[in-house]
Amino acid sequence: MNMLTGVIILLYGIILGSFYNVVIYRLPLEKSIIKGRSHCPACKTRLTAKDLIPVISQLSLKNRCRYCNEKIAIRYPVIELLTGFLFLLSYCKYGFGWDFFRYVFLWSMLLITAIIDYEWMLILDTVLLAFSLFMVIYIMFAGASPEEHLLGAAIGMGVYLVIYLSARCLYKREAFGFGDVLLMGSVGFFLGKTHVVPALIMPFYMALASIIIMKLLGGKIKWKKEIPFGPYICGAAFVISLFGNQIKDFFRGILF
Repeated sequence: MNMLTGVIILLYGIILGSFYNVVIYRLPLEKSIIKGRSHCPACKTRLTAKDLIPVISQLSLKNRCRYCNEKIAIRYPVIELLTGFLFLLSYCKYGFGWDFFRYVFLWSMLLITAIIDYEWMLILDTVLLAFSLFMVIYIMFAGASPEEHLLGAAIGMGVYLVIYLSARCLYKREAFGFGDVLLMGSVGFFLGKTHVVPALIMPFYMALASIIIMKLLGGKIKWKKEIPFGPYICGAAFVISLFGNQIKDFFRGILF
């Protein structure tokens, strides 16, 4: 790995993470992510260049607005740093080529979708479509098998559609969101049919594990309260994108 290139990619990821914060904040409010200057959500003061330096500006102000002293969510620099490290991770694992961009786009989609769903209980098909369009380019120019990725999308979306319809018939309401169906279709499109099956199953185990952990820590669980399932799908897809072959070999060893 070229150290200088790695640093540049890390910084570029941090800068793009600042844009992801704009996407996460504005899209659920149906605001343009292109037009309009950034402003403080509390006092509405327009932010200047010195207020918008990724990570540095907010941390130097101790997570408070320069103009009204209102506290600003720590997630903004966290997402910027996390995006930077995801870019660096992709470069370290795949070098600078088509696979670098494939996983950068996948992980970016997962990050944005997970945060929006956690905060708003909403999965935006515009986000899924925007990032999935890259996979079309990837298939066209990187020599990937169209059947591999299209079957992955069909399996992912098809299985979760059956769960969605079954849950709706059983509970007479949406116990399982259709956005999760679309998300799994996009995940299957990126991962392909080879790794989509673990991605279908793992979110349920991750959700169960989080409930058990919360219970052990003394948290009160309201079983009738809706919980966002998208973050579990995104977390599972991230793990499988990194360790898909090892996970597949592990289960093959157990079964056979």
